[in-house]
Amino acid sequence: MMPELCMPYLRVKNALASLDHYERCLGFRKVSEHRFATGLPLCIGIERGELRFLLTEHTGDGAFGICVYCYINDNVDEYCHQCRAAGAHISQELEDMSWARDFGVKDIDGNVIRFGNRKE
Repeated sequence: MMPELCMPYLRVKNALASLDHYERCLGFRKVSEHRFATGLPLCIGIERGELRFLLTEHTGDGAFGICVYCYINDNVDEYCHQCRAAGAHISQELEDMSWARDFGVKDIDGNVIRFGNRKE
C-alpha cells in the first residue's frame, strides 16, 4: 500500500522562477512538470524529503500569499541558517512556540512556508 500524501498547490506567477527559488534557497528538487498545451499555465511538482508541493501558474489553483506549515526532521536552526545563506527571505525568525521551534520563509510570490521541529 502506498503511503498517503498531501501536495498543497502554491500559486506562483512564474513556475520556472519559483522552481529556481525553491531549489536554490530551500533545497527542493523538481519531480514533475505538466502543461496541458504549449502556451498554457505550467505546474511543477517539487520535493524535499517527504515535503511535496505543486508550484502552479493556474489561476484556479488557489491564491497568492498562503501559509503552509511543515514539520521537518532536520535541525531547524541549521536549516534556517542554510536557507538564509542561500538567499531566502526569512519572514519569521527562529522562535520557540509551544508546538515547535520554527521559522518562516516568504517565497517570491508572497507565500509563506514555515518549518519547525516538533516538540514532544
